[in-house]
Amino acid sequence: MALADIQQLLQDFVPEMVDELKPEARDRAIEEARLRYSADLPRQLVEDVTWPATSVFGPAPVGWTDDARLVDVDLPGRVMSGQSTFFAVVRTLDGWMLESVDAIGAGSVVRVTYTLPHELDAGADSIPAAHRLAVSYYAAYLLCQQLATRFSSDSDSTLNVDMARNESRATAFSKRAKEYRTAYFTGTGQVDPFNEKLPANGLTAAAGVVSWPRRNPRHSLVSRGGL
Repeated sequence: MALADIQQLLQDFVPEMVDELKPEARDRAIEEARLRYSADLPRQLVEDVTWPATSVFGPAPVGWTDDARLVDVDLPGRVMSGQSTFFAVVRTLDGWMLESVDAIGAGSVVRVTYTLPHELDAGADSIPAAHRLAVSYYAAYLLCQQLATRFSSDSDSTLNVDMARNESRATAFSKRAKEYRTAYFTGTGQVDPFNEKLPANGLTAAAGVVSWPRRNPRHSLVSRGGL
């Protein structure tokens, strides 16, 4: 299971969490890593639905949830006529439904491509094996951030030697956090939006500008060949 693998990798990456953080911190970090990975690289599903009656409304995919996002809608076997049919997913009193601008004939099969967040728990997981290490890196980044914050704000001791030790540990954890964060983005084929290095062309990057991965809105209209 991916969860067990990630838990073990976290133990290897941040062994200090056992003594320095509450047990729930690891679970929260893994959950946040799942959400981050789901936002960056959501799992994609394809499902065929059958139009029950000639209408603009049809059933949403069985697997559709409130967190789903519409990617594509296709009418398999249809000859493209140059016209366009637009689809959206809408919430009705009966739940989520597909809506087309043009009426679709009864019995028509519509192929829906959509995304959902990844699963990661003791019962199910959808994190690809190739990205388990990267997801672990992101969770380790969050834990090291917590440790860096803890030691940088620890002012209980009045001994200079203890204060210096805490500052040193805070710096070390902050550095490790950045390394793990960059490892996550590299491992998932993305550019670290927080990377402070200059662009390859040597030009100064615009301050404060962060480019985030584009997310598909749930109610996107998808254009496909007409009936």
